[in-house]
Amino acid sequence: MLIFHGENIVASRQKLIDKLKRFQGETIRLEGEKINLTQLKQALETQSLFGQEKLVVVENLFSRPTSKAKENFLHYIKENKPPNLVVWERKTIDGRVLVSFKFAQIEKFVVSAIIFKFLDSLSPQNKKNSLFLMHQCLKKDAPEMVFYMLSRQIRNLIIAADLGEKGLERMAPWQKGKFIRQAKNFSLQQLLNFYKKLSEIDWQQKTGRATIPLASQLDLLLASL
Repeated sequence: MLIFHGENIVASRQKLIDKLKRFQGETIRLEGEKINLTQLKQALETQSLFGQEKLVVVENLFSRPTSKAKENFLHYIKENKPPNLVVWERKTIDGRVLVSFKFAQIEKFVVSAIIFKFLDSLSPQNKKNSLFLMHQCLKKDAPEMVFYMLSRQIRNLIIAADLGEKGLERMAPWQKGKFIRQAKNFSLQQLLNFYKKLSEIDWQQKTGRATIPLASQLDLLLASL
């Protein structure tokens, strides 16, 4: 059994893609937040139609809300230790949960600390420093990861600027305070315009319409901050 997790979803996703490319048998993909236990059992326990090896990939199983159903999923996996199961998570799994899965091969994909320093630096008055820090990020992480984290940061700043603490109620108090303080460096319209540009870059990258690499697009975007 394999478990890929961590905040660096670009790296973990690439690891999953590489794993699937190398696998020669039948692959079954399941959405962990929607499936039921019967579906998981059938996927893992039934033989492939053509007698091939079978790999079952479940995404975001650990991200399910706490419930009896989730307990049953995890109990089944711990009891049966399915060797043909790969779990991919879009976030970091609590280490206390993973203690029960020592039989699995677990890989954690972390985001470099410099990215958080870059995100905290964002401000129209701090453009030069933000550009410098972003270039440092790009030496350690893929442009796609920097783009993803930047988009998430701007979304949170928009919520902080528009709704204040009420919009950030699921966050820890220190996180709320940090976003609210940083949001004061921008007007709400500035943040919305910035996010619109991020959306345009995302569309260009996904449709092949971009005329320059993503790293260069990020450069121009930060320069326009």
